[in-house]
Amino acid sequence: MARQKDGAGAALDALRRIVRYLRVSDREVQIACGLSVAQLFVLIQVGETPAMSMADLADRTLTDQSSVSTVVARLVERGYLARKQAAGDRRRAELRLTASGKRVVRSAPQVPQVAMISAIRALPAVRRAELVRSLESLASAIGADALPPRMLFEDERPRGKRRRA
Repeated sequence: MARQKDGAGAALDALRRIVRYLRVSDREVQIACGLSVAQLFVLIQVGETPAMSMADLADRTLTDQSSVSTVVARLVERGYLARKQAAGDRRRAELRLTASGKRVVRSAPQVPQVAMISAIRALPAVRRAELVRSLESLASAIGADALPPRMLFEDERPRGKRRRA
């Protein structure tokens, strides 16, 4: 009964469904193409706008450059992305899909970020602002606001060094 009165249960159920949707999507992407949803999202964004800079890619993925650069480095290492100096500006690097990257993007399942961004942008401005305030308030209340926002399911770096016995 208390669950229905204060809304905490319904809110937690909605969060559980969202987290589960993200996990299931990540697993499906890993099975389909051997990449994380963060990696596939980056490939899709680069595929839509070739010769993109890291700053442009961070904007397109709605994240920061440090977060996206980690993902890009893995994709370059695995041969899905190529990073080259821009012809007109040697300080600027441009990103392009390789032939392998193009194959993955053509055959890959939809990533959840695209659906979520579309759904959020489809909300009226007032509802979007309410959603932002509510999520930021929840993040703050549970102490998650101290964590930097990273790309969805980007691997966390191990903390500290392992001790030798």
